[in-house]
Amino acid sequence: MSQSTLRLFPFGGVGEFGKNMMVYALGDDAIIVDCGMGFPKPGQHGVDVVIPDISALKELNLKLHGIVLTHGHEDHIGALPYLLPRLNVPVYGSVMTRGLVEGKLSEVKGFSGDLRALPEEGDIDIGPFRVEGVPVTHSIMDAVSIAIHTPYGIIVHTGDFKFDPAPLDGRATALHRFASLGEEGVLILASDSTNATRSGSSPSERSVGPALKQAMLDCRGKVVVTTFSSNMFRIQQIIDAAIACGRKIALAGRSLERNFEIAGKLGRLRIPAGQMVSIKQVSGLPPHEVMVIATGSQGESRAALARIAQDRFTGFRLNEGDLVVFSSSKIPGNEQLINEMTNHIYRRGARVIHAGLGPIHVSGHGQAHELKTMIQLTRPQYVYPVHGEYRNLVEHRLLARAAGIAENRIVIAENGQSIVVDAEGVRLGDTFHAGAVFVDGEHGDKIDNIVLRDRRQLAEDGIVTAITVVSQQEGRLLGEPELETRGVLHAEVSEEVLAEAAAELRGYLESVSSELLSDTEAAREEVRIWLRRWFKKRIGRRPIVLSIVLEV
Repeated sequence: MSQSTLRLFPFGGVGEFGKNMMVYALGDDAIIVDCGMGFPKPGQHGVDVVIPDISALKELNLKLHGIVLTHGHEDHIGALPYLLPRLNVPVYGSVMTRGLVEGKLSEVKGFSGDLRALPEEGDIDIGPFRVEGVPVTHSIMDAVSIAIHTPYGIIVHTGDFKFDPAPLDGRATALHRFASLGEEGVLILASDSTNATRSGSSPSERSVGPALKQAMLDCRGKVVVTTFSSNMFRIQQIIDAAIACGRKIALAGRSLERNFEIAGKLGRLRIPAGQMVSIKQVSGLPPHEVMVIATGSQGESRAALARIAQDRFTGFRLNEGDLVVFSSSKIPGNEQLINEMTNHIYRRGARVIHAGLGPIHVSGHGQAHELKTMIQLTRPQYVYPVHGEYRNLVEHRLLARAAGIAENRIVIAENGQSIVVDAEGVRLGDTFHAGAVFVDGEHGDKIDNIVLRDRRQLAEDGIVTAITVVSQQEGRLLGEPELETRGVLHAEVSEEVLAEAAAELRGYLESVSSELLSDTEAAREEVRIWLRRWFKKRIGRRPIVLSIVLEV
């Protein structure tokens, strides 16, 4: 193998949470580690998914040999359905990771992907790289760190990890392998920085079970638990607690149902016969015998929990005495959405328990002591903090200093800043474009920058402006909505059609709850979605809808 220049290209996840994607290139040959999605920020209406902008890959003129995955969380695999058909390379991952990816790719028509096993003992060749998966504990099954063997030394890309002393499946972090990699010579440790700001070590996942059980025992009404749908360790403990409390288990949320099916086929969930019921059967059970696992822990407006919180979930209602348990963390940027949803839950008469009120959630990310331990095990020449906002990277740098790494051997390089390794050492290289692409997942729009998508829609479908006046105090519609169009060049869109749309919109808004109408953001989004669907059904187009809700 020739001693070509080694380069690192962070396309996402460095200087931000989510959207994790790193390209490692030896000469012109490259592999990608992780291909994740992020969440839209408040105010980015119509955006469901944020994925890395990979347009720079063409400019870099790299030959991609494969994508290697650390684990199956959305922020590490969520962009695959959108990007993999364009890249069309093999994807390597552990058993559960491949199962979750297969489930996601099943929604892409005519494309199944080339999914291959990543060994946890031994290694495989991917292009010029020798690659192995090193088992780590995390809040998802079968997580691994990636060890990449290069002519300059080993790169350890940790992915998300912690050192759980009592993992539920008995699969512990392979401390001995990290130590032996250190003996062989680790050049760069690209390490998770998520919890660099937290001292000590992360508690064991096993510690959550007793608290979940106690919360269910203390509630005489229905219990709803929300967590990440891919966290099967947590879901197993939720199931065990429900069974111990004599409660039947129902699921609310499509992604949860899909992951349940995947884990069941792989034999990763233990559920006694007769314990599962459909969400439609819940209404026929006594409240104290009901436990629902729901998606939407981050306040997503169309997820199951948000609809439950506003009485918009068919066949299930929260009542006085019910309990909603958030067995999850708040992803930075989602706090406002979660707080608003929590208020809606309390309006139903239910209570809320979250990690701040009891040990019903632990992080899957290592804290300060564990991050320093990883450095001490691998003894890298260079530490490269990844996976986190800038403050996390800087705090990780301080931990690396405390672990004995010299300041000039700690690399801070965010998205779009390449790193170069050659005979002279490790240094910052050229910058490159590493932006974001916004995707309207509900309507299956093609991959576009949202500005380009809007321009295309404006050119093809036009724009509809809807002005709705509501009484904020009463949550009541005041008068007929006013609709205006620009660029909707269809003969069917006459004044009579607009009047028909306005009348039907008024009828719909008069049927929704006063609580929804008094929530300006929720009402604005409801009008936008309703009108897009109405015009799609009426004229076969989805114009951009500018929804304006005026409060009086």
